[in-house]
Amino acid sequence: MKRTLLVVLILALYGLTATGFWFSLVKTPFLYPTIDSYGWQSVPDANNGGSNNFQITSSIDRSRNMRGWLAFNISQIPSDVSIIIAKLRLRIWYKTTEGMSERTGDPTGRMYGIYRLTQLWTEYGVSWTNQPNYTEEHHATSPVPPGQGGWHGPLLWMEWDLTDMVKDWRSGAKNYGVVVRDVQEDSPILYSTQFFTQDQVPGEGYYPRLLVTYVAPYALVLLALLFVVDSLFVAVLWKSGRLRLSKRS
Repeated sequence: MKRTLLVVLILALYGLTATGFWFSLVKTPFLYPTIDSYGWQSVPDANNGGSNNFQITSSIDRSRNMRGWLAFNISQIPSDVSIIIAKLRLRIWYKTTEGMSERTGDPTGRMYGIYRLTQLWTEYGVSWTNQPNYTEEHHATSPVPPGQGGWHGPLLWMEWDLTDMVKDWRSGAKNYGVVVRDVQEDSPILYSTQFFTQDQVPGEGYYPRLLVTYVAPYALVLLALLFVVDSLFVAVLWKSGRLRLSKRS
């Protein structure tokens, strides 16, 4: 029984050290877009900058594919930190569902990709016709989640892991932002998902956001030292516990 209690105390010690480290030295700022827009293949010269949503659509019918573009300023992330993970989250406004018409389908499970842009663009100048090029290097994909969003809830977010992409920007790749698109455009029926932007919405709870979790180099050294101290303390506890047990036996 005493040995079990000792093991519990040891695990609790390591757990408290790791938890304290995470909450005090690991940072995760929310980065909101500097610009965002989207384009229609069927209206190729139209600009949709300043819209309260952007739409991702796949449809070969009347060429109704749609793509969205976003850019984030990551300069507030210190240059000497280690990035643990970076995630892009978009809040879903509305999804097409079966029954709206014989030519539409629920996009749940459709794979949407995030690709790093390689050309400059502007929120009020971009269109399908002049959209920036992108690279597939370190792109990310994610399935459209089940459920339906809305202006007043329920909250429904779609998420992508952009860790490698953010590290590319930190390593010198030009940061022109990203494009969001269905990985299989030109679907025989229409699949569409609308996401909120940062324009004309009630507040930041609707905004797209890039969450970058990072830790300073000195913090990793500190964690290592803390675990060394914990290990020494554990060794003393363990030795003391074994001595007590041997004396009683």
